[in-house]
Amino acid sequence: MKKNLLHIAYIAGMFLTFSQWGAKAQTPPTYSIYSLGANTTGLSVSQDGNYVTGFYYSTNAGFSNPEAGFLWTQSGGVVTLPRAGTTNHVDASPNAVNNSGMVVGAVSTTTVGASSLPVLYSNSSSSTVLPLPSGSFAGRAFGINNSGAIAGSILSEGNWYAATFTTTNASVLMQTPTNGAILQYAYGIANSGRVAGQAGYLAGTIGYYLDPGASNAVDLGSLPGGDGNTVAFAISGSGGYITGYSGASPFIYQPGTATITAIPMLAGWTGGEGRSVNDLGWVVGYGSSATSIPFLFNGTSTYGLQGLLTGTDSSRWNMTSGDANGAYGISDNGIITGRALFDGVVTGFVMIPNSPIPEPSTYALFGLGALALVIAYRRKVA
Repeated sequence: MKKNLLHIAYIAGMFLTFSQWGAKAQTPPTYSIYSLGANTTGLSVSQDGNYVTGFYYSTNAGFSNPEAGFLWTQSGGVVTLPRAGTTNHVDASPNAVNNSGMVVGAVSTTTVGASSLPVLYSNSSSSTVLPLPSGSFAGRAFGINNSGAIAGSILSEGNWYAATFTTTNASVLMQTPTNGAILQYAYGIANSGRVAGQAGYLAGTIGYYLDPGASNAVDLGSLPGGDGNTVAFAISGSGGYITGYSGASPFIYQPGTATITAIPMLAGWTGGEGRSVNDLGWVVGYGSSATSIPFLFNGTSTYGLQGLLTGTDSSRWNMTSGDANGAYGISDNGIITGRALFDGVVTGFVMIPNSPIPEPSTYALFGLGALALVIAYRRKVA
């Protein structure tokens, strides 16, 4: 009987292990790809994959945006977001979208972000310029969680400081890591309120995360060659994964174990950046050599997105030759957004898996089921 119980416990342990690492054992999915229109960029996808946001740009002014950006759904297509700010705020960057279709970003008076203001778009129907603290005249919003909490930065006396926003208040994040680095940018915010981003000190930049109520931010550390040159660009919805770059390499960081791991780069790459991570620990971003190549890292291996495409339109997409290609968002169900060349024109895209990808909650159910099996057995033999 004891042997049987140990056997069931072993099975339960295997299920729990699978719930944590099952995503890493999967083979890469294949994808169908959809265009967001010529001269667009997909910048973010909601955690549930239902919404994508991004911007239009003028071919006469680089990647500037004569419109207010857009919100995309599979059923409704692209809808232009309402304008925000003054009539001089002609350039917009919608940086993130949550499961309610709420978008945050920034509007500015030039293509390089002058006089930028943080903005909230409420499900494509209205826009609100977010408040700035006293003494600040510029700011940007970079992330929003599913509760509507917003992360970004404000400009004060010539320096950028990480901040969080509501529609009525802005709070500067004054906590520092133990090395005293100043939190400059909060690029992402998890559903728990944990933020991640970039901090600066005399030796350069570090990646960090900060939990609500914590007295200090946590330095992510660095990869070899990344000391003083590390940035955290994104955090997963659960807060369990962070990605960015350290030195020339993209990385994935796990707060639970305080480990930073280099994401393998494809042959010929000289550098890369992780730009988004989901709750499976899958990362998208881009690597570079002479060109820019968007990639997917599935926890074990790195794949160029071009090789994952199927369908008749896939041959019209070129994700290997352009210098502006990139993947900027991935949802928990594996939907990816970014930009690449379509018939030679820079075009935003949405890539949707051809087969459903189990979300993290599915793996958790496997583990709970195994535990229930053990408990039921123990009651039976008691």
